[in-house]
Amino acid sequence: MKSRSLSEETKEKISRACLGQKRSDEVKERMRLSALGHEVTRDAREKIGRANQGRVRSNEFREKMRLANTGRRLTPETLEKLRLANLGRQPPRGEGKVSWYDYVRKDGRIVKLQGSYELTVAKYLDEIGEEWECVNRSKEHSFLLSTGQRYYPDFYLKRLDLYIDPKGWIRPWDEEKYKRIHEEYPSRVVFLIGDTYLDQLREVLSHV
Repeated sequence: MKSRSLSEETKEKISRACLGQKRSDEVKERMRLSALGHEVTRDAREKIGRANQGRVRSNEFREKMRLANTGRRLTPETLEKLRLANLGRQPPRGEGKVSWYDYVRKDGRIVKLQGSYELTVAKYLDEIGEEWECVNRSKEHSFLLSTGQRYYPDFYLKRLDLYIDPKGWIRPWDEEKYKRIHEEYPSRVVFLIGDTYLDQLREVLSHV
């Protein structure tokens, strides 16, 4: 039988019919099993990202997500995959210059953030209610490497006892330092690298 493509009108009708529809645990499990091993293409990820832009999640939904993910941790293998996938990536043309921002937190405190990546991460963490501290100049939250170098991460996530560091890219001469951090302090620091850094952050929060 020849396959038929659905018209936009039909897709819209199906979408409206499914709004608010609750799936049973059995259906959810069948969907999960059917999706195992399926690789999501870059185009599909971009479509999902565009579809989620501007979505406002309820406090009830955020609390369910928080409770569902409490106590979960990324494996060292997953952390290494994230690191290797982004090593050596270059910033988009016109980017690379560092700007400083005075960001006003919800509690009224002002923190100085370096670059748009840090600013976006801070806004996102506040939006979802995740507790965080900016520690990029704090010796207390730094890591002493065997080479004698001291590494300063950007953010500390209190609930997860985890450090995150958003980067536009990792310069080739910095690769050895970041590799050493990963080896000497496994599962303590997650680097969020490249233009998909927010997706990487969501992945971290969903597995930790």
